[in-house]
This record gives sequence, structure tokens and C-alpha cells, in this order.
Amino acid sequence: MKRIPALITALLLSPLASLHADETSTIQITDRTVIFKHTNTNPKDPTNKSGYNLGPSLALLPDGRLMAAWFSSPSEGAESQRIVQAFSSDQGRTWGEATVLQDIAGRADFDPALFVAGKETFLFFSCFDPQIDIYFRRSSDSAQTWTAPVKLHQPNHTTRSNGIALSTGELLVPLHTRGTKAGGVMKSRDGGQTWTRFGAVANPEGQGGEPTIAETKSGKIHMILRTKDGQLWRSISTDKGETWSAPEKTGLTGTSSASHLLCTSDGTLVLTYNPGPTPLRFPLLIRTSRDEGATWSEPTLLADRPAKVGGWSICYPTLTELPDGTLSAIWAQIKSSPGELYGDIHSARIKLPN
Repeated sequence: MKRIPALITALLLSPLASLHADETSTIQITDRTVIFKHTNTNPKDPTNKSGYNLGPSLALLPDGRLMAAWFSSPSEGAESQRIVQAFSSDQGRTWGEATVLQDIAGRADFDPALFVAGKETFLFFSCFDPQIDIYFRRSSDSAQTWTAPVKLHQPNHTTRSNGIALSTGELLVPLHTRGTKAGGVMKSRDGGQTWTRFGAVANPEGQGGEPTIAETKSGKIHMILRTKDGQLWRSISTDKGETWSAPEKTGLTGTSSASHLLCTSDGTLVLTYNPGPTPLRFPLLIRTSRDEGATWSEPTLLADRPAKVGGWSICYPTLTELPDGTLSAIWAQIKSSPGELYGDIHSARIKLPN
């Protein structure tokens, strides 16, 4: 299993190199931390509550703390699956103990998506109750207390990536039809009281799963889509998420897994993703764009599997910007082999080039 170094070399030497923007310095990865380590490796053990951990989300709270949330269970989709949380008071260098955030008894809660708008913190998540649907909760005191879950009545849809507060004050949360199908957004014009669905974005094969969105300085909303054809696809909205352009290839390869797109305060787009080939979910790379996605930097390695053997996934990243311009990243490290299944939640701090 030595294909990853060769894969990265191939990416750097491929015709895609012509798409890369010049970088005068490198992205720096620091303060690597394990936020949560699995408690069990047997998916069939009835006492296993937190062996498998996946789908992390990350947000900078109004009180300055970082909040991480992910779903935890013996195996994905188990009835005991719940959403847990942890907090950092030092900008992601260290993390506190994990506690339960969301748990509908006897149902599988999953795919938390956090975002902050002003003094409000939102948690979107999905649940089999009994049909899969999307719910949201909100907090006005930096995640100390939460409202009860509200169902959005989007059957067979799930969340994944963080929502965003637009420059207009409107709110957008990405969602998609289950099964790597059409992506879209839920939009609120009243601070999160009510939500309306817009968009059904997919490539020509009908694939557009787990969309991730960012608003650039020009006011355009960029959406990056998960597909099954080995490519990352992009769609753009010029009317605050209500209509979307026909998806087009970004020129970047990507496996069938979630990516994350962030626009920093200075207008830099940051993308973290698995380059593939499908079905490999490692390594995890970062690229930046200073021209709203027209060109991308060379890839920087954020994380890779700890051992060059099969069964590892380094996947499902989320990024957020800290007050000093540093980024915080979170992702899952999964090990799956016969009779053994576990996942840990990792984080790091990222300093972008000037």
C-alpha cells in the first residue's frame, strides 16, 4: 500500500499544476490534538457507547470558546448513536471532556452541523425518527443551554457541512438528498425562525452529495459537491443561494467523501478534502485560492493514516477561523477491519501564508 506518496506526486506533476496559484510560503500545521479517543473497538459489544466517532463539526462560539460536535456509537447507524460535544478555551490547543449534546432515545442522531450568527449558535443534525429528517436547535448563551429540536420536514435529506451567515444577515445551511444526490440549502431571512429550501444541484449523473458552501468577497456563494466520479464539482449562486449555476468540474480530484470550504476574513478560500482515488479516504489535503476558486495552491498535507496498512479513513473535515486569523481544523480518523471498528476525533491549528 504505497500508492499515497505516488498519488501526491502524480497530483503535483499532472496537468492540473497549471491551475495552481503561486504560493510564496507554506501552510503551517501546528498544535495537533486528539479531541476524543475511542472507548471500545468491538461494534457488537452491548456496552460500547463511544467506540465509533465520525462526522465532526466545529464552531467559534460568541464567548470565544471553540465547540466541537460529532456522532458517537458502536457502529454507524446504531440505535444508541448520539451527538456529543467538547470545548476548548485556548483556541484548540487543548480540549475538555466530551459530554452528550443530543440524543433522541432509541434513534440514531448523526451529522451535526454547527454555525454561529451574531450571538446565536445553531446546531443542525439528522435523525431516523422513524424516517430520516433534519432538525435544528439554537442557543443564545454560547451552547450553555439549547432550545428543543425542531423538525424541518425534509424527508430523506441530511445535513453535513456548517451553515454560514451571509453579508446580508441571511442564513444558509447546506443539505442534500441521501445517497450522494442533489445538494441545496435551507435559507432563513428572519434570523433562523423559519427556513425555506432552495436548489437541487447535481452533476450530469445526478450526484451532488454533502455540499459545503462559502460566501466570497464578491457576494457569490460557492458550493463544492461530493460525487462518485473522482472529481470535485462546483456550483455558484449570485442571488444569495436561491438559484444555482449548472455544476462544473473544479479540476481537482476527489474521492466520494465530504470536503469543507471556508472563506476567511481576508477573502481566501480554503478547501480541505480527500484527493482519492475512490474509494480511498486518505490523505486529507488543504488548498487555498486567492481568486475565488479560479486557481488553487499546491496541496498541503493536513493528515494521513497512522500506518501504511488498509482499513484507515482520514475524513470528514471542518474548518473555522480564529480571531488571530489562524484556522482550526477537525476531522475523524477511522479504523475498520473484520471484528474491529473504531474512530477518533482529531484537530489541528493551521497558519496560512501571508
